[in-house]
Amino acid sequence: MLLSVPTSLDELAKYIHPFMALAGEKRWMKRLDQLATDKDASYFRWKIVSDYHWLEMAIGFQAEVLAQEGKLRPDLIDELIMASLNFAAITVEIHSRLSPKGRQVLEGRLRDALKAENGFAPVYLEFDLAQRLMDHGFDVDFIDLEGRGQFDLLFSRGAFAGEVECKSLSADAGRPIHRKDFYRFMESISPALTRHADLKQREVLIVTLDSRLSSNFAEQRDLKRGCETALLAGAPTTIDGRGFQLLRRPLGNVLVGAIDQTTLYRNLKKEFGENIHVSGAVGEDFGSLLVMRSKREDDTSKPLLEAMRKAATQFTATRPAFIAIQEHGIEAADLMLPHIRRRMAILSYALYGHYGASHVNATYVSGFGAIVLHDGLVGTPAFTVPNLEPKFSIQPADAAPFLTHLADQVYADLIGAPLPAPNISFLPV
Repeated sequence: MLLSVPTSLDELAKYIHPFMALAGEKRWMKRLDQLATDKDASYFRWKIVSDYHWLEMAIGFQAEVLAQEGKLRPDLIDELIMASLNFAAITVEIHSRLSPKGRQVLEGRLRDALKAENGFAPVYLEFDLAQRLMDHGFDVDFIDLEGRGQFDLLFSRGAFAGEVECKSLSADAGRPIHRKDFYRFMESISPALTRHADLKQREVLIVTLDSRLSSNFAEQRDLKRGCETALLAGAPTTIDGRGFQLLRRPLGNVLVGAIDQTTLYRNLKKEFGENIHVSGAVGEDFGSLLVMRSKREDDTSKPLLEAMRKAATQFTATRPAFIAIQEHGIEAADLMLPHIRRRMAILSYALYGHYGASHVNATYVSGFGAIVLHDGLVGTPAFTVPNLEPKFSIQPADAAPFLTHLADQVYADLIGAPLPAPNISFLPV
């Protein structure tokens, strides 16, 4: 399959309703109503919707614009909306070219995505990467959708052919405190936070858990009561409970200098540790923040390596193979951070060498929602960790989307963020 989709808004608009029809327009409207209700209920539910379900909301919003005005408006388009429209178009085009069995499987995946905790993330990764390969002139065959193998994509051009398996990782994988559970907990204590803000004490409540944050509201009851007590006027500075400790203290140095959201979060991480969750509000004369952390350290590498090892077993081992990893909860600029690249290098080299996956030529890393808009076109930034001693020796041009090198400064300029280090392409392990 080798195809392209239009880039003009007028042409992309034509795909909105056919895309929604693949899963059923009634299902879409029901899901959009539910997400809209959640979004409007509270700031904390809005965060969940915006982090996990931006694609669904973007499609729904543009469907409304199209219904009201008969066309899409350029002034209402950003990178996420453009990405969602492009995804709708490529999905409709791919669906039309699949076998009857493949179309049926794809429709089922889209219906499942409407109900899924992580939304469309896995399908988005596969189709976005397929489009990137087709843009480079590769013929793409959807092996898994068609039921002809265990890996996702077979891409070929001339005498070359390669295999791709896509793995979309939840932002919560390996973390004792899940983002959705944290925001739902924050919503449950929001009245207490509001009352505390009225005290104008500029304080932070540090919640330290012995282990994980339960997703069960009943199991959160003691923690909720403890936090509500700690946020009262005249409450004790420390409270110990079953499985948690609470400490209330002045914000102090955290608010030194001009504070924006990014700087505040960076200061809080420096003060209370890297693996924290933060919410609340700060103003000129008030501060009411909650920081939650766990004594059990995050271990995001373990589920990531497990996903990579699983992917390696799904290939035929008769062609060059590539593992596409999509992380949830990172921004485009995060893909340049040395610690993120170094972690992927360590895991990839362990996969190639220690675990014997020499048939894997590279791992490719992107982020769900880590999208840029450049010259009116959607870009999905990514970086690749190549296997230095692969079973199949190929030239970078054979698999250009995975192996062609881009200068660090060019990469940073395309993302629109400064280089965080002088040589982000060098991956020491």
